[in-house]
Amino acid sequence: MKDISLAAEQREGRGKGAAHQLRGTGRIPAVMYGPETKPTPLTIEERAFRTALKQAGGQSTLFTLTIGGKQSKVILREIQRDPVSNRVLHLDFHAISMNRPIHINIPVHFTGIAKGVKAEGGIMQVVMREIEISCLPTNIPEHVEVDVSELGIGDSIHLGALVIPNATILGESTRTVVVISAPTIIKVETPAVPAEGEAAVVAEGEAAPGAEGAAKEGAAPAAGKGAPAAGKAAPGAAGKAAPAAGDKGKKEDKK
Repeated sequence: MKDISLAAEQREGRGKGAAHQLRGTGRIPAVMYGPETKPTPLTIEERAFRTALKQAGGQSTLFTLTIGGKQSKVILREIQRDPVSNRVLHLDFHAISMNRPIHINIPVHFTGIAKGVKAEGGIMQVVMREIEISCLPTNIPEHVEVDVSELGIGDSIHLGALVIPNATILGESTRTVVVISAPTIIKVETPAVPAEGEAAVVAEGEAAPGAEGAAKEGAAPAAGKGAPAAGKAAPGAAGKAAPAAGDKGKKEDKK
């Protein structure tokens, strides 16, 4: 694996104010700690760290920190960045022993194109992009490769199927690393277009209720109003006609 050298200096001032002043001079506040090392505040030149990080290609790289002429083997545990500018604000280095195994996360690189994706239109879903291993510092791999070429739809690779030389993979062996899923099919329902005869029937059926409504609202009330008028006229006419007939009869008797 890569071993990158990086110069560092011990940091005197502490606190947010001192750290802010350091960043203004182009240096990054840092700390080094470990099971056999007391926490040591450090400063590292920002440009030098950027160059070293590009060479490393990830946080699983082994660094050799030179502090006052003394060298220490470390790994980069954490990088704190500004959420807006993405500028590096602080670094955490973990001092290690070359004779003792350490736990570290390494990235997973996927190679090939799954046949389930290429030939069947499936979707490759990556579940784990890095895995945790235990090994000696000299055996830390830069990454682990996973070939997905033979995976069809519904196939997957689990943690227990991976093999890393001189290292122990940590975690449950049944955990899924990658799976090929079937494509999602969205069914679009197209409304049925009625035939000409059916359209005519539907049109008539729609007109009929309107006609009935019109009859109820217009014709029926008119008839209802007319009926009472006729009814009123009939009693009045009959009442006036009846007495007239009776008077005529009396006149004929007198004659």
